[in-house]
Amino acid sequence: MKILFSFFVVILAISPAIAQDESFKRKFVNHTEFGGLFGRVKYAENPGYAFSGNKVDSRASITIQTFNGIHLTPRLDVGVTLGFDWYKAALLNPIAAGIRYDVTKGPKVRLFLTGDAGYGFNWLNQDSDGYKTKGGWMVNPGVGLRMGKINSSSFTFSVTYKRQESYADKPLLYNQTVRYEDRVYNRVAARIGISF
Repeated sequence: MKILFSFFVVILAISPAIAQDESFKRKFVNHTEFGGLFGRVKYAENPGYAFSGNKVDSRASITIQTFNGIHLTPRLDVGVTLGFDWYKAALLNPIAAGIRYDVTKGPKVRLFLTGDAGYGFNWLNQDSDGYKTKGGWMVNPGVGLRMGKINSSSFTFSVTYKRQESYADKPLLYNQTVRYEDRVYNRVAARIGISF
């Protein structure tokens, strides 16, 4: 996390030097996307029993996020990302510092890099009786395509890697004094959206 924070600080520090174009004006930017989170999960099939074993399943979840920020240079956007991620056992609301950087400057199709780092909160999550879910740190780097004219609305498609940490206290079984689960959601996110 310290490396990502340092990266964001360096980008903000050098951005005034990059923006030398006299005709460039800073403006508000929004990038809203929705899609799916896809991955494989390993979990204990019968936790707490002598003959429990691990099982692996494929999982698909829904994700929605919106990036709101400032067009800092002709290619760089810096701002805040807010989202909703519906995992099987939790609904988490990540809030993150985010960047969007156009790698290419094509007239109608541009390749861009995206990066978000922050914390996923459990504000809208509803737990089953005896469970208490907490959020955790989140990182979401990726790449995408922006299709549309420069300085106008664009259709976007992105593929990212999302790592979200979470923690859950669970109801006690038999003579247990503590029962919890550290969760790490490692997912590939495929999203479509609009930026303006």
